[in-house]
Amino acid sequence: MVVTSYAQIPALLVDFAPEAASLIEEEADMPLHEAVRDDDFALGYFNLIGNVLSSPLLMPQLRAEDPDRDLVARCLAFVEKLMESPEDGVRSAAHFQCLEPLLDADGLLKTALPFMRERTREEAAKMVRFYAVEVDDDTRRQLGL
Repeated sequence: MVVTSYAQIPALLVDFAPEAASLIEEEADMPLHEAVRDDDFALGYFNLIGNVLSSPLLMPQLRAEDPDRDLVARCLAFVEKLMESPEDGVRSAAHFQCLEPLLDADGLLKTALPFMRERTREEAAKMVRFYAVEVDDDTRRQLGL
């Protein structure tokens, strides 16, 4: 499934990470079954991805001493779906809310890399080059730099 509209994102996120269901309800201030079917559900790409996926689910796991590898893999599989979207807004939300924070904290990118799929990895490599982020040799190799 290619994400072609904002309306697809809440239900798809719950498919990948059921842990996000209560967070969507909280952000939307409505029951999940309404939020995932409501075309007027307008948190916006950035708020939804940042406040429901990145901040409460993905980043804490990447910072953890013993991250939930399954959750990280599912979150980054969802990010991959966003990166495959033909919609600029969808890709931008994934870029700024999920990938850019990986560059800001020591070790997060390295922790996330084994779980990244092709498009996500390519975007991370572009960001490392563009922002001139210093990474170790192993990370450079994994990014194909």
